[in-house]
Formats: sequence, structure tokens, C-alpha cells
Amino acid sequence: MKRLFLIFILVTSQYCWASENIEKQSKSLNKVINPPAGRLAYVSDGNSPDPDDIAGNAVTLAILGKSGLSDRLVHFSYACDLDPFRNPISNQKIDVENELRRQKVLKFSADKASEIYGPFNNVSKNYNCRTEQQEATDDLVKAINSSTENNPLWIIEAGEPDLIGYALEAAKADSIKYVHVVSHHPANDNSGDFFTWKQILDFGVNEHQIGDQNVGLQTEINKWDWAKNHNDKGIAFIWDMLAYVESDGVVKFQTNKYDCSDAGMVYWWITGASNGGNKFSTPEDIKKILIM
Repeated sequence: MKRLFLIFILVTSQYCWASENIEKQSKSLNKVINPPAGRLAYVSDGNSPDPDDIAGNAVTLAILGKSGLSDRLVHFSYACDLDPFRNPISNQKIDVENELRRQKVLKFSADKASEIYGPFNNVSKNYNCRTEQQEATDDLVKAINSSTENNPLWIIEAGEPDLIGYALEAAKADSIKYVHVVSHHPANDNSGDFFTWKQILDFGVNEHQIGDQNVGLQTEINKWDWAKNHNDKGIAFIWDMLAYVESDGVVKFQTNKYDCSDAGMVYWWITGASNGGNKFSTPEDIKKILIM
């Protein structure tokens, strides 16, 4: 009887310790999740020349879903390099066959992540900007026109600025002052085929430059070992997308690197945006949100 009592005490103590630990982790994570007011729009490329958005899109949807912010997302689009066979600031090129392949993989990545981490009730669909340019533009215009002082729109520029430019051009001028555009790299800002970055800013948006997210999120492969063959299908899927990016082969600078860098802008937004958001996220930061 005494032995059973001791076992009971031991098990109870371990349970209490585990519960307290989970509660502490939850409170710590709640301090991390501190988004600003308003809604989120995400415009990404990935169809030329860099494949990083294949993983970045999946991680973005994952951290939004796990943070309980899925309903804040009102627009999602990919393949936003509208003319993928010219690149004004890079000698990196993609051919027709690989660009079409990328579009298919980008769709798979976004749709699968939406299925696992959704539902994203305020996203009508994940738009392919190459094949659904007008529909994607109209959807973003709708989000811009709904912007107010108390309900602004934060547009994540995770690719060329052209779709954003077309949407701003068609939107109501008095709504644009409540639009924020977030960037992390001049390779996006200055690669538009139809709009310069100055033209985007001249519409009157609020600009946020948070610094190169490749610093923390284009990493050695082993930084993501915790996600490999994970028993959580969502985390295992993210590792698969990171591995696909590394093996894509069109550009050499992803060799031996796992890259979801554009997701760093969404992490910044989740953690406070211009009110102290984390500009230097790493795979460990992503892990803390995904493994709750």
C-alpha cells in the first residue's frame, strides 16, 4: 500500500510539473503573439528565379494558423513574377518548363498548408498571379478598399511589386493611407517589370523595411533537423517543402540551404509589427510557434 501511495505521489508530481511547464510555455508564447490591428495580405513569387517561396508560403500559413490568426489573412497569392523570363537586377534565369513546374509546386504547397493549418475563412482562394492575374488583383483591391484607420491592411511583399502596384492603381485613393506594405529586400522592391518601388510608395502607402530575412531564415540544413520525419504531419510537410527548395536546382545559391526567408516578415507582424516585432527570426523561433 505504501509503495502504491509513493507511485501515486510520483505520478501526480510529474503531471503537475508537466502541466506547469505547458502553462509557462503557453504564457511565454502569448507574449510573442502580439499582432497589430488590421488584416493581412500576402503576395509572393517563387516562379522566378528563386524557389524559396515554396517553403516560405507553407511556413507563413503554418505560423498564422498556429498563432490563432488565420482569420486575419484576407488575400494570398503566389507566382507574382508576371514576366518571369526577364529580371532587371539579376543574371539568374528560369526557363519555360521549370517556371510551369514551379507554378504547380507553389499551388501544391499553399493548398496543402491551407488544408493542414486552416481554415483561412477570409481567403477566397490561393491565387496564381500568372494565370489569374486579374482575379488576384481584384481580390487585393477589395482588401485595400476595406481599409480604415481601425482596420488597416498589411501587405507582405514576398515577391515582385507589380501585382501590388496594379491593385493600388485600381483602389480607392482615400483607402490607401490605411495600407502598410512590408518589405525585407531590394531584390523584391527593385525587380518589378511594370512598377518601380518609388511608384509603389508614391501611391501613399506606409512603408516598412525590416531588413534581410535571409540572415536568420536561409540556413544550414541541420537547423531544421527537428522537423524531419516529425510525427506532426504539418511540420513534416514544412520540412519536405524546405528540402524541395534546396534541391530545386535552377539557382545555385540555395544549394545546402533551407530557405523560408519571406515568412520572416509574417513572423515580424505576428510578434508586434512596428510595435517591437521580431525582425531577426530563426528556425528556433518558428519552432516555438509550431510546437505549442
